[in-house]
Amino acid sequence: MGPRPSAKEELFALRQAIARIEGKPDHAARLAATADGPDLPDDQQEQQVDHPGTSEAEAIFAPLAAEWTAEGSMIELRGDRLQQAGALSGFGLSLAMMSAVEPGAEKPSASRPCLFIADPHVVREAGLIYAPGLGHYGLSASELVHALPRRIEDALWLTEAALTSRAFSTVLLEVHGNLKKFGLTESRRLSLKARSTGGRLLILRQAGEEEASSAAFRLFVRPAPAAARPLSNGSLLGGSIGNPVFHISIEKSRLPGLVDLTLEWIPHDRRLHALAHATSGLGTAHPVPVAAEALHRPHRAPPLGSVVALGQTRIQGFERAS
Repeated sequence: MGPRPSAKEELFALRQAIARIEGKPDHAARLAATADGPDLPDDQQEQQVDHPGTSEAEAIFAPLAAEWTAEGSMIELRGDRLQQAGALSGFGLSLAMMSAVEPGAEKPSASRPCLFIADPHVVREAGLIYAPGLGHYGLSASELVHALPRRIEDALWLTEAALTSRAFSTVLLEVHGNLKKFGLTESRRLSLKARSTGGRLLILRQAGEEEASSAAFRLFVRPAPAAARPLSNGSLLGGSIGNPVFHISIEKSRLPGLVDLTLEWIPHDRRLHALAHATSGLGTAHPVPVAAEALHRPHRAPPLGSVVALGQTRIQGFERAS
């Protein structure tokens, strides 16, 4: 469970006071701008949909993106429900693709693929990665190696071996829930391995709770409503679905100021862009009418009817009494 809003506000105030004592920039204005967001007219809001990375949001996201894609780092991504496994996997692949592109470059700097170590229980519930969908997401099927070990011990061994070999640009380890055989000791071991080898490791904790971890960052990932697709004249195509959007809550960070971010994935640029706040182009959580609530009814089925007593019957010379 995350901290209460009052506890989070007290944490922000304490970090703000420490920043003033150390002579660092004040983060209060940045946090307020991220939480509320400025009120813009409709024409500027439509323009913001075309160019989602506003200056304030990108200024906050830029140092975080550099930390999330740095070499020798271990980042934990957490989702609270297994129904949202696709969003968590998609965001993990987004960070993996951003790690393979140097700043200012248009193509990956190295030909090393990514390694996705899936969890058998998550695969049974959510399915395997769909290869044609990777192309629409901006990742070629040849850039991803998929592994499906049966036991968590095998998955941990494969993760360490992949980090040691340096054959993969990023290793994604998917686990279901909070496993006893993947605790703080195993997390510390993987963190040291990633730091010593210079590899990138992403822990995808599907349907899990917060727990002690050696990861430098722990991000709570949820899907967010996508914006409509922009047309060439600047308008939005009504009823269409644009690029994937994620709502990120930073639960653990070594940087000051825990903020919530809304990030949009641009497949052509292979980049995540920060959205300041929900714009007019964003849809609703329920785009279609929701069914009415069911009326009160008994929890048991009604009886079938009255029981009729049967008399004596004769079956092939035998007399049976019912």
